[in-house]
Amino acid sequence: MGYQTNDGPATASEDSKEDLNQVINSIQKTLGLLHQLHLTVSSFTPASQLHLLQRLNSLVTELNIMAKLSEKCNIQVPIFEIIHRK
Repeated sequence: MGYQTNDGPATASEDSKEDLNQVINSIQKTLGLLHQLHLTVSSFTPASQLHLLQRLNSLVTELNIMAKLSEKCNIQVPIFEIIHRK
């Protein structure tokens, strides 16, 4: 009768759900990075400049990851349109 077992290959629906979960995880990570960045900026001293630059680089890296992950989904992350135009 064409029943599918859990041992078979993932369906397109399962792949889409996994892609969306990856985007959601990236969004959550980005929010955490923004919070850390806020804390670093609010207590900035010249001695913390390297730490600030590292957090900025982490944020840019995660935004790039999010952009690539969102391409697999049928969604648009508006901020990336602005970033990619530069």
